[in-house]
Amino acid sequence: MSFLPWLSDDENDAYAWVTYAPDALRKEPKEYELHEGVTVQRWYPANVTFPLAEDRGLELTDSIPNTLDLIIASERLKQFLEANAGARMEFLPARLLDQKDRIVPEPFYVLNLLEVVECVDLEKSQYERSVMDPTFIAWFSLLVLDAARIPPQAKLFRLKEKPDLILIREDLAQVLVNEDYTGMMFLELEEYGREWGRT
Repeated sequence: MSFLPWLSDDENDAYAWVTYAPDALRKEPKEYELHEGVTVQRWYPANVTFPLAEDRGLELTDSIPNTLDLIIASERLKQFLEANAGARMEFLPARLLDQKDRIVPEPFYVLNLLEVVECVDLEKSQYERSVMDPTFIAWFSLLVLDAARIPPQAKLFRLKEKPDLILIREDLAQVLVNEDYTGMMFLELEEYGREWGRT
């Protein structure tokens, strides 16, 4: 079974975006843990409020597109993933502030995915390691997975080698597409990272 990167949908100009982290997170020394697949409930702040970008669209989606490498999920998406993803997750309460500085009444959540799988084929992939922490990969120009290292039950997980990248099993992604969940896009592995150039 194939796995696809979960990305923000940047093709629909009508969608509302988050492009700025709220102060409550930026001031938190352990904010980076939101991208590492570890529990954050002990420090996650109350009343985390994401401002919607003024220069983007107005339409709210099930997964709010953002530049923060987060999945900001609607109640509908939360319930779907809880029922179908078979993964360990934390859904952390979050609010949205619209372009007129009004709190959006619908509930949203930061998905903190705790499933982490080490499965990158480092010989076949093309990538650049992080300067800050060389144990992590900063970006891929070609991502190849070692399927034998992926647990057979896995449907949704972070890459251990690049934990801010979330992969979803193709059949689960197709259900999201078929049932008109919005705000996310799923890219074939062959296309992911192509913009960085390949050798």
